[in-house]
Amino acid sequence: MTGNWWKPGGTPIPEAPNLALNKTAVSSTVEGVGFEPELAVDGNQMTRWASREGSDPEWIYVDLGSVRQINGVKLRWEVAYAKRYKIEISTDSGSPEHWQEVYSTASGDGGLDEIPLTPQSARYVRMYGIERGTPYGYSLYEFEVTGQ
Repeated sequence: MTGNWWKPGGTPIPEAPNLALNKTAVSSTVEGVGFEPELAVDGNQMTRWASREGSDPEWIYVDLGSVRQINGVKLRWEVAYAKRYKIEISTDSGSPEHWQEVYSTASGDGGLDEIPLTPQSARYVRMYGIERGTPYGYSLYEFEVTGQ
């Protein structure tokens, strides 16, 4: 038999939406103009957030606008990545003060980190960088939060 005779059955599984897209983002520091935290949640992999160089710890969080069910985080690192970091969540209203750790690693290597999480409620999601993987700062092209 030749040609395209086989057609897959079923419906494709939809990818979970990025709840962080175009939401408010806040960071501990900014390297300079053009590296603001909102650039990590703009859906554009040509822009990025970058923290001050040579400083630990540093963090960035996104405000999802309301408490949502989340099930994962994707971090698209620039060359300046976190070797040790944790993902934290909060359901506080207003400025988040109470953070709960939901993931941590001591072996980050940059590139794309896709972190599945047990479904849970969160309004704020934070990447808390503990140790840089380079002499630079921390830098994310995109900080995505998946869920419903």
